[in-house]
Amino acid sequence: MKKIFLILMMFLLTATAWSAIKLKFYCLAWQPGAVDQVIDIVDEWNENHPDIQVEIVWGTWETSDQYLLTNFAAGTAPDIIHTDAEKFREFGIMGFLEPLNKFLDEEIIKDIPEESWEDCKDDRGYIYGIPWCRESQVIFYNKRLFDRLGINLPHGRVVSWEELVEIAKKVVQLTNGRTWGLLAPLMERFHWTLIEQNNGKVLQTDEKGRWKVEITDQAKEAISFYLSLVIEHKVMPSDVINIDYTSLMQGFLNEKYAMVVFGCWNRRLLSQVKDFEWGLMWLKKGDNMTNAADPQGIGISRTCKHKAEAFEFIRFFTNSKNSAEIAYKDWLFPIRRSALQDPRFSAVENEWDFAYQLLKHAKNVKPPMPGFYTFEWKVLVPTLEKVILGKISLSEAYKHIELKGNELLKQLGLR
Repeated sequence: MKKIFLILMMFLLTATAWSAIKLKFYCLAWQPGAVDQVIDIVDEWNENHPDIQVEIVWGTWETSDQYLLTNFAAGTAPDIIHTDAEKFREFGIMGFLEPLNKFLDEEIIKDIPEESWEDCKDDRGYIYGIPWCRESQVIFYNKRLFDRLGINLPHGRVVSWEELVEIAKKVVQLTNGRTWGLLAPLMERFHWTLIEQNNGKVLQTDEKGRWKVEITDQAKEAISFYLSLVIEHKVMPSDVINIDYTSLMQGFLNEKYAMVVFGCWNRRLLSQVKDFEWGLMWLKKGDNMTNAADPQGIGISRTCKHKAEAFEFIRFFTNSKNSAEIAYKDWLFPIRRSALQDPRFSAVENEWDFAYQLLKHAKNVKPPMPGFYTFEWKVLVPTLEKVILGKISLSEAYKHIELKGNELLKQLGLR
């Protein structure tokens, strides 16, 4: 009798496993603590939902666009997708993602700031992703080097554009050119932050909602300031063009660069370096302290066969508790207001409090245009590189960006 009972139980368990809904979750978490937390949350879900099982498909930020577009086109995309928030707008418009409006409730909508939804929805109001976590861009500075050189930052450690140049110049002069004052790589889009701080526009829409490239004077002033750090003031090397992350951090640790612009998540790596003292600072233009937020989101593929179940997992994965746990271990900040109340995010240790204070000025500084990345890497960045290398003048660069940019937008069907 006992043997028959065991066989029956094994049969029921096997039948349940075969009948369970299986969802693939494409996840881009990569920092060790965040990866472990994601695994724990998925394991908890699977244990409590034997009829809805989630499998993690790990991806990388460097290859995510190619992977997703290839699988979207082939109809083999994962059911649940994690990527940059603005990608949900773009992929949604392209028809690859499921609108989530019918699944959303007031608890989720009100707990996420209204402006955070903008990255994930189209002009018709369709929402394709749940805004989940974000960072604040900061300037890391070598605290011990600053002390040795007698460089004092103002109270609050927020400086003007002009003060940033003066500090960088002092570093170069007092180290006899051994140390560069600043490194703000093009890949970090510091130039877009400067454009936002100066209320400039590069990509904008006309009265019919069509996109165009038209660089305003405020944007030109911001771009000119960024390039002047290399060309005129000579406080930043031309490494901004193609430097990789490892070289950047090694140069910062070895005093090749006194200050580096990067996302606040980089604090985890620096906190593990012994005998290296670092701090955070930021800059402003007038009263404008805008910094890059680079928000992330989670959504559902249009080809998912179990969309309601997929959303229930997203609801669980992005709830206040889980959002706080993952964001903290990823050295980022949750977007949900309730999760952000966790006192760990405003703690003094590892400069959480400084990065937290910048959050009220954090936004996605990338213009909300479908095809933005194509414009940036095919037109904008290559043209700025030519200016840095002395191949064309800045005035020629502006004309080229507008001419070639508008030609590209027309090819993309945006004009």
